[in-house]
Amino acid sequence: MLESIILGIVQGIFEWLPISSQGNLVLIMVGFFNIGIETAVKYSIFLHFGTLLAVLVYFKKDIINILKNLKEFKFKFENKQNGLISFLIVSTVITFIIGFPLYKLISNFSFRGEFFLGLIGIGLIITGLLQKFAHKSKIKEKRLLTLKDSVLLGVVQGLAVIPGISRSGITISTFLFKKYSAKQGLYLSFLMSIPVLLGGIVLPILDGFPNLPFINLFLGLIFSFIFGLITIKILMQLAQKIRFWLFAIIIGILAFVPLIFSLWI
Repeated sequence: MLESIILGIVQGIFEWLPISSQGNLVLIMVGFFNIGIETAVKYSIFLHFGTLLAVLVYFKKDIINILKNLKEFKFKFENKQNGLISFLIVSTVITFIIGFPLYKLISNFSFRGEFFLGLIGIGLIITGLLQKFAHKSKIKEKRLLTLKDSVLLGVVQGLAVIPGISRSGITISTFLFKKYSAKQGLYLSFLMSIPVLLGGIVLPILDGFPNLPFINLFLGLIFSFIFGLITIKILMQLAQKIRFWLFAIIIGILAFVPLIFSLWI
């Protein structure tokens, strides 16, 4: 039960950081708790239910306003509300067009455990480098969304199905590259996560729940929700001070240790 609490806390915190929550969860479960890779992947996906609930609760007012404005919605980017809804529609559609075939392609490959962890390490290093270079660009104040940016963000979010690539990390980095403020990029990244998290959870879960006791599933879910909510609040307050790129690179490098040992032996 203790390991489920720890994993729930890790998911709640790491889901919203510019590092891969699923990649790190799999590393922890395989490396420290001796959980098989198949079960580890399924459990890491299941724990996303908690962080999905956290973002729904935190942004409930924004979500309600978006739903209310759907009655008068027109597909255009000239004003804030229509632009936001148009952005979410386009980015979500593009995400699934890119992400679903890529997910099916990756799921058809079988990896040795060490090579799977190595793939996660590569993804984490890429995420860290994106964060480092993104923070070097000058950030402008809040700006209007565009169709071009909507397509671009949908594409990069779709690429996050690759093991180890952080969805929040790659989307936030792209917003920063495009000169959006850190706070606006973080806010939009949170909203973008809702349909994607829902689809990313439901589709794999259809293949079966992780083979773990109910109490483990329940505790992991509760703690991922609680710490997900806390983390969102902190990040929104400290949006201008986030620097997690080095941590992502370090974890990514460590992911290669099992692979190096297996090749050495």
